[in-house]
Amino acid sequence: MLTRSDLLTLGMQVDVNKAYDLLRMFKDAGQSHINVETILDEAAPKIGGVEEYIKKLEHSLQIRKTCNFSELATWLNVSRQTVYNWKKFGYLVYDKTAIDLAATVELWKSIPWLSGK
Repeated sequence: MLTRSDLLTLGMQVDVNKAYDLLRMFKDAGQSHINVETILDEAAPKIGGVEEYIKKLEHSLQIRKTCNFSELATWLNVSRQTVYNWKKFGYLVYDKTAIDLAATVELWKSIPWLSGK
């Protein structure tokens, strides 16, 4: 049975062009297989400054357990569109009424490719 974390990971999106170029590079090098983590590391969207965002959210958890998109954008000093993009990319744990801050922090900590290189 898949865990919630497994399902969130399976819902991650990648940049098609970056993934295609990476797969072509592996194929051209004679490789017949590639690790999914390699694809995600190279082609999944990144969150610049994610470490600082995690600290801010951990501090916010002392006061609130959930928030909406506007609140998260304000707390992290990003645009609401950025927060909506994170949702689209599968980077927020959202239950149709609110963002679960603790689960989102744990998700962000569990994604090794999120901060980029």
